[in-house]
Amino acid sequence: MSAEKEGAIRERIARVLDELGYQPRAIDLRRIPFSGAWGAATSVAKALAGQAAAEDIAAATVGLDKKEAKARAAGITNAKAQEIAERLAARLLADGAVDRVEAINGFVNIYFDAASAALQTVRRVLAEGAEYGRGAALNEKVMVEFSQPNTHKAFHVGHLRNAALGNALCNILERAGFGVIRANYIGDIGKHVISCLWCYRAFHLGQEPTEGKGRWLGQIYTESLQRLSYRQEVVDFINKLSKEDEAFKASSDRMIKELWRRKVASGEDIAYLLGQLSGKGDLDLAKVYNPDCIAELWQIIGAQLQQEVRPTRTTGPVTDEATARAYLDEWRRINIHADWWIPAGEWERQYRETWLEWERKDPALVTLWEQTKAWSMEEFGRIYGELGVRFDRWFYESEVEEPGRAIVQELLDKGIAEISEGLPVVKIDEKLGLEKETYRVLPILRSDGTTLYSTKDLSLTKEKFERYGVDRAIWVIDVRQSLYMQQIFKIMELWGFPQADKCFHLGYEMVALPEGAMSSRSGKTILYDDIAPEVFRRARAVIDEKNPEMPDERKAIVAKQIGAGALLYGMLDRDNNRLLIFDAEEALSLHGQSAPYIQYAHARACRLLERADGVPDLDTAPPELGELTAHEINLIEQIALLPAEVQRAAREYKPLVIATYAYNLAVRTNEFYEHCRVLDAPEPQRSARLALVAAARQALAATLGLLGIAAPEAM
Repeated sequence: MSAEKEGAIRERIARVLDELGYQPRAIDLRRIPFSGAWGAATSVAKALAGQAAAEDIAAATVGLDKKEAKARAAGITNAKAQEIAERLAARLLADGAVDRVEAINGFVNIYFDAASAALQTVRRVLAEGAEYGRGAALNEKVMVEFSQPNTHKAFHVGHLRNAALGNALCNILERAGFGVIRANYIGDIGKHVISCLWCYRAFHLGQEPTEGKGRWLGQIYTESLQRLSYRQEVVDFINKLSKEDEAFKASSDRMIKELWRRKVASGEDIAYLLGQLSGKGDLDLAKVYNPDCIAELWQIIGAQLQQEVRPTRTTGPVTDEATARAYLDEWRRINIHADWWIPAGEWERQYRETWLEWERKDPALVTLWEQTKAWSMEEFGRIYGELGVRFDRWFYESEVEEPGRAIVQELLDKGIAEISEGLPVVKIDEKLGLEKETYRVLPILRSDGTTLYSTKDLSLTKEKFERYGVDRAIWVIDVRQSLYMQQIFKIMELWGFPQADKCFHLGYEMVALPEGAMSSRSGKTILYDDIAPEVFRRARAVIDEKNPEMPDERKAIVAKQIGAGALLYGMLDRDNNRLLIFDAEEALSLHGQSAPYIQYAHARACRLLERADGVPDLDTAPPELGELTAHEINLIEQIALLPAEVQRAAREYKPLVIATYAYNLAVRTNEFYEHCRVLDAPEPQRSARLALVAAARQALAATLGLLGIAAPEAM
């Protein structure tokens, strides 16, 4: 049912109810839940019944116990709902506003003339063409900030989900009538950059690959984390054993004595280690006088773990074999880089020195930063190109850092921020007059004057509101940042920006493969380039199988369209607040809830119309299309829903609405293909069905476009 028709029905129901003496708060309308029926159902009578029957219920339940009174009240309420529904149905039918209406169990089911409604819908779709589903232009500008990858890191599937959500939301908002600015905020400064530059300069200068430098930088960043955290990883594993492994704790005295015998630990270190290794507390490397004695202890621990997995061992506390082997495997993994222990101390010093170089803007380091940043941006550009994602404005952390410091001072001067324990902070709950802890306290600058994320986000948000004049702003950011984003919004409110009321955080959960989740520290991040090439390869295999006669050049293009569609839809067809398990096989399926399934429905429509040599002129077709089948009615009604679904998705900031609609539209289209003859149908049925195929093709193309997915004409 079109939005216009739905509005007219709501208005008529409200008028009738007013004449009957009722004034509902809202009138719900939903699709008739019967296949092949064209109409809408409302439960407004049930909503009105409770209050309307209140006096009757009070009189009828005097003296009854609680259970009997509840049952009697329910019966009276249901009877009143049916009475109201029957009166409403009779008036609607008498007015001639509907084709058929019925009152059942307090619900009112409204039916329309299917042939007339179908003709109007198909004519509208074909007349509006590519504009079908577009809302009237709104005098409101929206900025959507999404993707936000960090330079000097690899683009991973979390960024992919972010980009898919943000791109689809921009398309939906534009279609709904908003003016949209697509913004990307690049993290081009910070600890990750310094650690990457240190590792690159120390170990990989001159080793740059000719292609894929951005991903290569990401590998160097992971290596830098592993090198700089190696000592702590060793200590963490020792602490884990001291807490969990009874055999380790029982042997700790012997291992300490071995250290003493080898003369690699001082008396103070021996005393400290005796207490910590027996499980009394965490080993703290900073409290060890000679850190290198831990390297010797590490090898003694390895020998102990190998002893624990020997099946002949029968004395002392015994760890079960599976657990013992897991401990040994972890020790071996860490021990691969045992030679890192000695130089790790020097690496930490070099890393701190690199920070100091950055702080004083050493020309050579700044030049290296600019060069390597360009490698990352080139890599991001390639990925966005493959996905069909574009941006109108690029922001960089490095651009808003200094303005952020000035903003901190402005907030202090206005009394919005204050110094607390040496830090500039905003006590948000206190400033809002909230007694219950809600938004807490947000630091906006470190005590040493270095910036925080909040410093830069406040600066950037101010720029969005003032320089770009946006009426509302949307951030697509990890759901774990929900409180932080609300803190930023509330500070903008305290600052006096009216747009703060229209700030929205579209959060999303992490992405994992069936094997497990991501962890950048361990180097197990699921990178975009880990899955995209395989998805594109499999998409090409589908094309080769389904359409072997297609020219190779065209196959390459369509394979990219199918592969990108599979990646994007795979990020959109689940609730954004839930963990997403991305399965490449499922994403590329032609028979399930996937982009290729929807794209194939579109390609089949194109093929049918090509074989029919065009679309008939509906204006010359007879107004009476005859009796429509349930599959035709279901498809046309689904097509008619698109404008309303666009508005709903925009109103709720929910691309999932369109992803679900797209799948349902493809299902209805394929059911129509399966059950309704088209090319060999008699006239006028043939022309009507060809027009319906053309309308379905247009709706499918528009819907895929909203999701940022191409609509191939052949697959």
